[in-house]
Order: sequence, then structure tokens, then C-alpha cells
Amino acid sequence: MALLLITLREFLEYSLILFLITGVYKEHRKALILSAAITILAGVLLTLINHPVTGLAEKMYSGFLFYSFIMILLLSLVSTGGIVYPLIGVILALLLPSAILTEVVMDGVSLRGGGVYLYAATGALMGVVVFIVATRSLSGLDLRRFIDHRSVMIIIATLCFLFGGMNEFDDTPVIVSLQRGIYHLLSSLIPFLEGTFLIPHGGIVRPPCAGFFDYLGSQRVAMAITAIIIFMPMIYVFLRLMLSPEPSTEGIEKKAERRKVISTYIDELIRRGTPVVLSLFISIVLLHSANLRLNPVYDPEPMPIIVEGDEIEIPLTGQDGDISDGRIRKYSFDYKGETYRFLIMMRPDGKVIAALDACDICPPEGYIQRGGYIVCKYCGTPIPVQSMGESGGCNPIPLEYRLEDDRLILRRSHIIKTYERWVGD
Repeated sequence: MALLLITLREFLEYSLILFLITGVYKEHRKALILSAAITILAGVLLTLINHPVTGLAEKMYSGFLFYSFIMILLLSLVSTGGIVYPLIGVILALLLPSAILTEVVMDGVSLRGGGVYLYAATGALMGVVVFIVATRSLSGLDLRRFIDHRSVMIIIATLCFLFGGMNEFDDTPVIVSLQRGIYHLLSSLIPFLEGTFLIPHGGIVRPPCAGFFDYLGSQRVAMAITAIIIFMPMIYVFLRLMLSPEPSTEGIEKKAERRKVISTYIDELIRRGTPVVLSLFISIVLLHSANLRLNPVYDPEPMPIIVEGDEIEIPLTGQDGDISDGRIRKYSFDYKGETYRFLIMMRPDGKVIAALDACDICPPEGYIQRGGYIVCKYCGTPIPVQSMGESGGCNPIPLEYRLEDDRLILRRSHIIKTYERWVGD
């Protein structure tokens, strides 16, 4: 059943792309459908001949597919009314996905037997039926009223991002794959750039601009580059459309006729701009979901501890993990019917922080961690991890502590006093 859904999803993507292109380029419909069939078949044959693809070939295979969707998006910057760009879009959008789909089917056969072919064939057939029915039912719809040759490539790329991409057979969106690819590229490039600035001084020392290099190779910069790659073509096409010159009305004497010409021009802008704006909106949603996936919410349950005496000892390493992982660790204890929560963590600079799981502004609902931020559960304010330990605002209220070997030691009386001073009624 899972393979049925996969193949149905893939062929729905193929059907939508083909319907879009053949609807815009009706005079080339037969050539486009034939080229799509050939590319799908080529992908299948490519897999049958080279199955299984391993090692360097597999990386090149997946990498080309991965960047093909970006190539489709960038084609919108140079597209003309010719048929060559839609043909390239069809090849890039359909060739390697069909090959990977075939790979999945063959792997499924080896694991589950030949019955998998039935599910794959059913999904493919349903996708083809959708294309045929949509084409016949909407044959009178002139898509060129809504989509121009640049918008075609924008929408194809958006469909590819929406349906999947290189990792479309697991839970990883293609935008996440793009961000990770850029991050790995930056990670491999930064040491080279940094090495050109190394200053020999009795050995190798990090350059003064090392902090800049660390930031340049961060996940955040990789996500920013991903956003630029995705949004730049869409914004370019939209602005080019919006800045198109108005039709001249100098030779029209009647005001009603001039208004009609201008109204027609505005209607055309709205029709042609709507698909691009919709693609931009979908891409923003996908990018936001990818960002959340790369920076998942981490909200550990407070670990209850039994306090004997006034001192509380928290091991920094052990079965609860190593505090150097940068994640918050929460603890709680009861005293006279009241529960007191606190958290500890290590900042990126290596400093250990202990604080209440509350601030002196919001109700004490505590914090969650998302990427490099601690986020207040009540007001949603993100606090940079590097500012942990500072007082004021929505920062967690810092606590006094001392370090002995691999233990962090706090005083129960100090926690209670601090809580009642800043949080208690």
C-alpha cells in the first residue's frame, strides 16, 4: 500500500507538470508528451541497467537530481517563448525521479516479492488517468491567459519542491536537502578560506576573523542562501511582470475605450501574477516547515530529584548525557507542596549556566529549545543561547552555583528564595 501511494504521488506530479506544459504550449503537445514518455522510459532503463547504483555513481546520480530542480527554477530567469526550455524542464523534472521510483520498486520486489509490481502499476495507471481526464476536461482552458513561459518554470519547480525531490521516498523535504547540501559545501569551503588567513606564530593559530568564518559556515547562513536561491527567480519574474509597460492609449479618443484598455491590462497582470504569487506563498510555507525541521523543538520533561539537605548535586556527564551537547536539561523538586523547576546547559562558549525554568516577566510556563534559541512558552520570545545567564527581560532567571569536578552544585534555599522573589505571588 505504501508503494501504491508513492507511485500515485509521483505520477500525479508527472501529470500536473505535463498538463501545465502541454496546456501552455498546445501547438507542441504531441512532441511534449512524446518527450515525457521517452524521458520516463529512459529513467527506467537507466535503473535496470545500473541497478544497484553504488558508491560515487550513486552520489553523482542523486546530486544531479537534487540540483536539477534548482536548474528548473533558474531557467525562469532566461526563458523565452521557445519550446527548448519547457523540453529541458520536462527532462529534468521527469527523468531521474522516474529512475529513483524504479529503484524503489526493485528494492521493494527484493524485500516483499513480485506483488509490489501491482501496486506500482496501479499508482502509475491512476496518474496517467488523471492526466488524460484533466486534459480532455480542460481542453478549452487557455492556460496562456494565466501562465507565461517564465511562470511555467516557476510552477514546475514549485511542484517539484512540493511533491518531493531527491529524498521524496522518505520524510526529508527537498528544501531540507538543499539546505544541508549548501551547509556541507560551506563546511568544506570554510577551512580552505580560513587556511588562507592563518597566521604562523609559533604554530597555527586561528585568525582574528575566525568568528566570521564560523558564522559563515553556520546552518543559518545555509538556510539564508537556500531562501535566496528559491525566492530570487520568483521575485524576479513577478517584478518583471509588474513593471511591464502599460499599453499606450494616445490614439484612443473615447475615455471609455481607454479605461477598457487599461482594465484589460490590469486584469492580465492579475491573472499572470497570481500563479507566481501562489508559488511564492507555497515556497514560503515549505521553507518555514523546512526551518522547523532543521531546528526541531526540544522540550525535555523536568527530571524529579530528591533533595536531602540544602545542596543539590547535578552530574554534568553520565546516564543523562553530556552537558557539552548544548541542550537544556531540566530538573524539579518539591518543597512544602510547591514544585520548583530549574534548568542547566552549556553555552557555545563553554560556560555552564544554571537558571530557573521561568523569568520575572511572564507566568512560569518554562522554556523550550529550538536550534540556537531558548523560547519562552508563554510569549514565544526567542532568546539566543549565548545570552543565557544574563538577567532581565524574558531571559531565564540565573542561579548561583559552583562547579566541583564533573558536578554542578546548587543550594535549594537559594533556588526557593530566587523563585519567591521574582516569580512567586
